[in-house]
Amino acid sequence: MTLQEIDDQLELLRLKELFMSDIKIRSKMALLLSEECAEEVPPFQEFCELTHCTPEIATMLTKVTLYDVILTPEEIAAERKRLERMKL
Repeated sequence: MTLQEIDDQLELLRLKELFMSDIKIRSKMALLLSEECAEEVPPFQEFCELTHCTPEIATMLTKVTLYDVILTPEEIAAERKRLERMKL
């Protein structure tokens, strides 16, 4: 994995953590992603503003299954640790 790919995975992990952090945020993110996915050319502007991510990362998140987004704090910490080790 390249350094950029690892950074992208860490950013996706941050979004997964945000998704799991609060039911209001989770609902808003899910709604925005479902609306964006329905369009031919998704603008992602509102989603990117909510999550402070790039359109490229938002696009990557839409390709992740719901099962892969729902992580426990322990799973998030373990994945972050694994990715950080790969950067060294």
